[in-house]
Amino acid sequence: MKKSIFIIFIFISTYSFSQWNSEYDYFSLKLGAAHTMFTPQPDALANKMLVSKDGLDNYLVVPDDGFNLNYVPGYYGTFMYNHDLKSNNAGVSLGIGYKTYGISANYHSISLPTEFKLREVYHVSQVSIPFYIKYGKKFYETQKYFYGGASYSYNLFFSKSDYVSYTKLARTTQPTNYKEILNKSSIAAVLGYNYMFFNFELNYAFGNFLSKSYTDDVLNIQPFIGQPQGALIIKTGVTIPLNSWTSRKVYSVEMWFRRILR
Repeated sequence: MKKSIFIIFIFISTYSFSQWNSEYDYFSLKLGAAHTMFTPQPDALANKMLVSKDGLDNYLVVPDDGFNLNYVPGYYGTFMYNHDLKSNNAGVSLGIGYKTYGISANYHSISLPTEFKLREVYHVSQVSIPFYIKYGKKFYETQKYFYGGASYSYNLFFSKSDYVSYTKLARTTQPTNYKEILNKSSIAAVLGYNYMFFNFELNYAFGNFLSKSYTDDVLNIQPFIGQPQGALIIKTGVTIPLNSWTSRKVYSVEMWFRRILR
């Protein structure tokens, strides 16, 4: 199997370089927002506790049932190298970038006269290396194409924010032992569409950036063992090719506005 994959990789690489043309080799910049949503609720933990407003009591909480949007905003920026084939209907892209996204869960207290709500949000920051294949009909001039591939991400650090119903203030913390809690890296599947200066992209991150094997030595529990193993990330943003294509399009738009304003 590995030999077959290697032979296919050599074939694609050889064909790509035989199609080399400086006009179709260029860099681009991708910037935008990363929206995480529809993340499943975590499994219930027997000792998941919420500290009371006065700090004197602890309330037992459990995950909410039913539908939870679990929306968490983030952002990304990626510097891409693009190699489009002379056939002008396919190409490959390789990049490096920075991304932050999050996962969230909703909890409620039980066995209390007054129900308290807790929203728990984890944000992670990553360095990502995306690779994908582009396909479209004569897409160089239109920059309209589909693309798919994968992204490898190295986890840098994370933060945790708690939003509770008895106060409007959120508490955000970054544990000093975050390196023990974080998994080192993750892989995501990528599928997207680019329309001139705009792009829409679906990422599915496999696993979780929080380590299931991490053990809290004080409580003697594994607090992240019930976290969902997967996250859907929707990216929306702009694509700026760093070549003559962008200057030509900007000039065309400028001339179009001038004709309208006459």
